[in-house]
Order: sequence, then structure tokens, then C-alpha cells
Amino acid sequence: MPPHVPASIRRLTLASGLVLAVLLAAAPAPSQPLRSSSTTGLARHDHAVVALDGSARSAALVRRAGGRLAVPRLHLWRLTGNAAARVVPRLRALGVLRYAEPERARPVGVHFVDPLTTPDIGWHLHAVGADRVDAPGPGFPITVIDSGIDLAHMDFAGRPNTIALNAQATDFADIDEYHGTLVSSTAAAASNGVGSEGVYPQAVLREYDVATPTSTSVAAGIEAAVAAGPSVINLSLGGPVATFAEEEAVLDAVRTGSIVVAASGNSFDQGNPPQYPAQLPHVLTVGAVDRSLQPASFSSSGPGLDLVAPGVAIPFAHPTDPEQSVRLDGTSFSAPIVSAAAAWLKTARPTLAAGQVMDVLRHSADDIGAPGWDFRSGWGLLNVPNALVGPTPPVDPLEPNDDVEQVNGGVGPAQRSIDGPRGGNVRIAASVDAGEDPHDVYRVVVPAKRRLVVTVAGNANLRAALWTVNAFTVRVGRDGRLAFSNRPGTRSEQVAWTNARKTAAAIFLDVSPAGAGIRGRYTAWVRIVRAPR
Repeated sequence: MPPHVPASIRRLTLASGLVLAVLLAAAPAPSQPLRSSSTTGLARHDHAVVALDGSARSAALVRRAGGRLAVPRLHLWRLTGNAAARVVPRLRALGVLRYAEPERARPVGVHFVDPLTTPDIGWHLHAVGADRVDAPGPGFPITVIDSGIDLAHMDFAGRPNTIALNAQATDFADIDEYHGTLVSSTAAAASNGVGSEGVYPQAVLREYDVATPTSTSVAAGIEAAVAAGPSVINLSLGGPVATFAEEEAVLDAVRTGSIVVAASGNSFDQGNPPQYPAQLPHVLTVGAVDRSLQPASFSSSGPGLDLVAPGVAIPFAHPTDPEQSVRLDGTSFSAPIVSAAAAWLKTARPTLAAGQVMDVLRHSADDIGAPGWDFRSGWGLLNVPNALVGPTPPVDPLEPNDDVEQVNGGVGPAQRSIDGPRGGNVRIAASVDAGEDPHDVYRVVVPAKRRLVVTVAGNANLRAALWTVNAFTVRVGRDGRLAFSNRPGTRSEQVAWTNARKTAAAIFLDVSPAGAGIRGRYTAWVRIVRAPR
């Protein structure tokens, strides 16, 4: 079991062969990000992330303060903590600040030793059934956001469809610099008669080198992945503090058709702090099992855990000596196994939407814990053959729509209203999940002098609410809430509101699970009726 690394990444070199160990760096107590940051808090950090409204005026102010545009799609700027503390009050007063937060470190997470594909050495391929079905040719891409890839390694030299999205740096003597090669090998090492073999050897493989892994560089990597086109985005990195920069980048990727896969972390035996971006909504979060096909002792867990894959003794070929090999431990290698399976599934079944791919992988997994979802193994162990023939799940429409900012187009286009000024009846069939999809928010246009009535029926304990169009968020508080219904069990919810104005009015409908661990499907009937006299 890997030792705990108290404050920074640590490397171990052992006499018998080469064993390298990396764990997630310890950090302050986990917290949820807030939509504001005190200037004092920003000044305590080396760097900060400032999210702007996209206007030229706000950009000019931050640029004069020494800021650098880090993620253009999201209007995210990086500047020193002291500079952020000075400029944020001015930005807030002008109404051009969306949020400001400290930049967070995002170290990679692992442990390492050996190659090949025999049932003994390459056991991970057999454990998920990749040996029982033939992988397809190039198709839906995998994007690895990590340290760089060694394109001279025997598993990648001359490999087709291997694309560097930026400059790549590698150094086998420094595990921080070689981690991306290890992760990429697990997903898609070539089937070329030497070294190891990836789960999906012929995948289109894109690489983004984050250099110094921070929340800003991860968000920039996701932006580069989105710009290159939809793909499975693998994040074998993380830390215990959530950031809005990564959350917005993930939501942008999901909105544009990508599938985001993240390693759950290696800290279960160190108090199991939550890890981000793994625990963010809409991320396919992957834990590790050992050779007994039980959760590895180090594999982090949480409400966002989706499934598990092998993460102990994963083989890797030495970069220069075919006679030597390395074995790898950590959820860093469980994640690319699932990323490869997701790309394989999307290639084999291209009509599946990204959310459907995630659902198929979850619900075709082999249940290895308590029946159904459980805290240590999620929905179970990845099963590639099952996924390829699994039933097609319903589409969850208009995702991501977890809060009013996403619906209003704070980043990306605004979502269309589910009703129009002429009124009428609309039926919505969708799903929510406390860990993965905590709210479904829809804009509804209510004609003048008409009444909106919404009935929500589902197979779980759900809540329904109506909010003013000026509501800041539906996540917390009651400011702007017009109506609310939370009946016990699976009883139907009903909320209503009358538009007494002389013009049409837009409001928000919010459907959410009534508590932690709740997930289910629902149907919402949206009706426009005559207002009572």
C-alpha cells in the first residue's frame, strides 16, 4: 500500500527494478467553492483565478493588474493573489465579476512495476473483458490531460492517430513528467509486439501537457480538448478543494458532447477527503480494484463514485529496455481503463449521446458490492462486453442544466425555453442524481394573465420548485423562490404560479433529489391554464 505523502509529491526508487510512487498532495480541509472570495483570502495564495463577464472593460482592468487570459472560452484570468485582492473589489463594484477564487494545485495521483497482456501480467485487460471482444479501429478520441507523453517510447513511436495539442515534456527519472505517458499507455498503448497494450490500442489519442498541474492549467487543458472536438477527457489528477474554474470547464465540455472521466483519488486510507474534479457533477468517477476484484485499500470514494476498474499492478514497458517493465498502482490507471472503454463504446455505438455512454457503462458493470450502487465500488466493475450490448438508456435532455447560470448562458449559449408565449402543454422526461446531476433547471415562459401548473412524478423522492428569473442560484437559500413542493416518498409534486402581469414572464422550474444518495427518473407535465379570477 502506498505511503501517505503529507505535503508534496514524493518519489521512491527501490533496488529491485524501478518502483515509483505518487499520491495526491495533502491540502486544507475540503470545501465547496463559493461564488465570491474575500480579498484577504485571495492575497494568502500565490495565484488566483478571476472569472469575468467577457467585456473589453473588465479584461482591460485585469490585464493592467498583471493578469493573463488562461481559459478564453470561459473568460478566466490568472493573476497573483495580491493583484487579485486589489482588483476584485473594483470588478465587483462594476458588476463585471462572475467569481474569484484561489488557484488550486492539482498533483497527479499513483504508485508503480511490469508489461504484456498474458492473464497473469496483463490481468487488468482480462478483468474488464477487453480480451473477449475485438477493439475497433480509430474512432471517438481519448484526450489525456496530464503531464506530457513520450512519443519515443516503444508503445508510441510511430503510433498512428497520436496528436499533441501542445508542447510535450517528459522525463522518466521524474515521475511528475512521465505520468501522462503511463496513463496514456494504460488507455491506448499500441498493439505492436513490444511492451504493453492499451485497452483500446487503435484509439485516436490526443495529449495535453498541463506542465504545472493546477486548477487553471486543468481548465485550460479541457478548453483545448473542447476546441479539438468532442472526446473522452481523462483526468488522472485532483485535489481536495473544489474550484469553479474546473467545474465550468467540465460543464462546457459536457455541453459540447465530451465525456469527462476522472480518477477518484488514492486517499481512502488517509481519511478519504473528497477529491476534485472527480466529485464534480457530470464527471464519470472511477475507483480502483485490486487483483481480488475488490476495492483497493487506497481507492478514494464518495457520492460521485460511478464504477471501478483495475488499479493495482498495471503493467508498463520500460521506455528504453524491452527486458524491463514496471507495475503501476493507483486510480490514475483505473480512470484511463474506463476512458478507453468509453471511447470504444462511443465508436462502436456512435448514436449514443455522451450521457447515454456514461449510463451504459454504469449499468452494465458487474455488481461487486452491496446490490446496486454502493460507496466503495459505485455501480460495480467495468465490463466492456456487457457495455457493447447493453440496452440504450433514455436521453437526459438539456444537460447540463444544474443551475440558472447554465440555463441563462453564463458560459456558452442560453438554453431554449421549454414553452413559448402562446402557452400550451409540455411533457419532460429526465433524470436527476444527487451526486452526478443534482438539479434540473428549465426556463418556462408564462403568458400574461395565465397560470403555470407543473406536476412531477418519479420513481424516487424528489422536490419541485419555481423561481423568479432573477434568482441567483437554486442550490441554496430561498431568495427568489415562488413555489415549493416536497411530499414524502415517490408521491407526485405540484407547483403553480400565476402571471398577473400584462406581458409574458419567464420563470425557472427546478427538479431535484430530496436528499443525499437519491437518484431517479421523472416526468414533469408543464401546463398553461387560465388564471383564477
